[in-house]
Amino acid sequence: MKLFKKSTMKTQQNNKLDSAFKRNDEPEPNTLTKNATGLLDLILPDCIEEGKDYIYLGPERYARTYVISVYPSDIYMSFFQSFFNLGQISMSIYLEPADTGDVIKKLTKMIVKLKAHIRLENERTEPDYEKIQQAEDFEMLRASLQRNLEKILYAQVFITIYADSLEKLKEKCEEFRSRCEAYNMRPKALTFEQLKGYMTTLPLGRQLYINDTKTMTTGAAACCVPTGNTEVYYEGGVFLGYNLTTGSPVFYNQFADSLPGPHIAIFGTIGSGKSTTMKIILARSAAFGFWAAVLDPEGEYKKLINMLGGKYIEVKAGGKAGINPFDLEVEEDEGKRFLNIEGKISEIRFLLGIISESFVGKRLDGIQLAIIERVVRKLYSDYGITTDPASLYTDMDVDESGQIYIGKIKKRLPTLSDLKRELANHEETKQLSDVLEIFTGEGTLSLFDCQSSVDIQEKDRIIGFNLKEFDKDEFLKFFASVVIMNWIWNKFSHERMKKRKKMVMFDEAWMFTKYESSNDYLESLSRRGRKYRISLMVASQTILEFLRTDAGRTMLNMCHTKFLLKQEPDLASETAEYFKLSDAARNFLITANKGQAILVNPLEKVALQITPFSFEWDYVTTTNF
Repeated sequence: MKLFKKSTMKTQQNNKLDSAFKRNDEPEPNTLTKNATGLLDLILPDCIEEGKDYIYLGPERYARTYVISVYPSDIYMSFFQSFFNLGQISMSIYLEPADTGDVIKKLTKMIVKLKAHIRLENERTEPDYEKIQQAEDFEMLRASLQRNLEKILYAQVFITIYADSLEKLKEKCEEFRSRCEAYNMRPKALTFEQLKGYMTTLPLGRQLYINDTKTMTTGAAACCVPTGNTEVYYEGGVFLGYNLTTGSPVFYNQFADSLPGPHIAIFGTIGSGKSTTMKIILARSAAFGFWAAVLDPEGEYKKLINMLGGKYIEVKAGGKAGINPFDLEVEEDEGKRFLNIEGKISEIRFLLGIISESFVGKRLDGIQLAIIERVVRKLYSDYGITTDPASLYTDMDVDESGQIYIGKIKKRLPTLSDLKRELANHEETKQLSDVLEIFTGEGTLSLFDCQSSVDIQEKDRIIGFNLKEFDKDEFLKFFASVVIMNWIWNKFSHERMKKRKKMVMFDEAWMFTKYESSNDYLESLSRRGRKYRISLMVASQTILEFLRTDAGRTMLNMCHTKFLLKQEPDLASETAEYFKLSDAARNFLITANKGQAILVNPLEKVALQITPFSFEWDYVTTTNF
């Protein structure tokens, strides 16, 4: 074991390691220069205690250094970039140029030797295709060297992993080795040589560990260098702001083929710019031809939506909202047109599930779920509706006033009153039917017990629903939000809308985390969103509910794009740990200014500044941004 205190570090180095760091032409230090701050004072930790496979660097600071001893056959630019998701990790690369002429001579000898073996073997047995390929590869490399397209380098790659305890260091190192195995790469822990390896990784230009050097071309060596993404540009992307590291503009498209899903989650404390960020994305996406629907819990989007030429609907209790939870639209998938009754069953199950959890105090059991599915199928069948798109329409209809309509007219559909009546016929769902009394007829929450009268026209590419009246009733606000979201999802899934980019914005996503039955519903939304190019954008002031509940984690997993704005100090560490952010990123989340965020997706983590244009300020800011 070796222990170095910071106050005696230079003395110890004079005894053992100073010869590696001190240049021959350096003058003897005098009192003035000795007291000056030097490079070592900036990089040395509080102490260094060398263990057999780790280094202790002071309170809550441990490290383990690896050298890469086996590389995969093919590597590419930014190959090592994904390893930085582990958190605190540093990487050092030593490159030494080889003599090109000497390398060409050696390659020529190897090529001649291989071809001689190939000729002899061809006379005796079948051709050795492995040696033939090897000879061709050497010839291609030699040609590249002769034409000065490539050079040969001797390379060492060191990776040091840091943690605040030995247990966490072990966990990080296990994950690191697991990732290396996935890439057919072997890291070598410098057992009993940790101090030598760690010193080699410091920015002092001294190579104390000289083993495990590999021969690489300049192209391969360049791929070893971790490169930060200086430009976040997705084709067809919307301008969001500027990269805080490089100042380059950020253009983002959540529908990009390189992303696994289009859904977005935005988290930020009060005053962090969360609502303004959502409004900026809405306004600029509308300019790109996006369709969008907004569930507005505070009534703050009205000015923006009116400015964009959209439709803004006031949803109030005591009347009929003109939205029927049983509404259906014709969908198309792989050339097949159909009515998605299966998806509607899932939606009705979820609606009844949250009603049961809130008013009965328990989740729906298996028998009740089976009855609900059977009842919903029966209701559609009673109205003559099957999965055939033609069954959704009739040739003639008469409305309540006696007006007669002729042509291709959408049929009347089942309502919540019909559902209540059918559920009452089964003993297992009779209690649930009794609860539906307030959601049907003239009940206090019966605003959705009606036929749909609201429609989305070509001119209404942006539509908003004001839910502010439900501020005092948290359940009714969530119930109304889910019904409206289902209705929007069905409208946006219509076959004529399939190729268009669409967004659904909901600023009260934390409500989903309160209901255990949210999991299946959210997964259904996610699948249909990917299929029909619908991006669900949710926002919340705190990420805590999402991290600590199953439904919350489901939503985090389905939202492959996250914008992390300023967080409360007690949540920043938990957020950084979940998203595998560095300590610097955690501090950024605590101290971020308004509009500053970390963009996290499976491809990158980028800090950016989101700022409205001068003409946007009046429409996208609720308070001074």
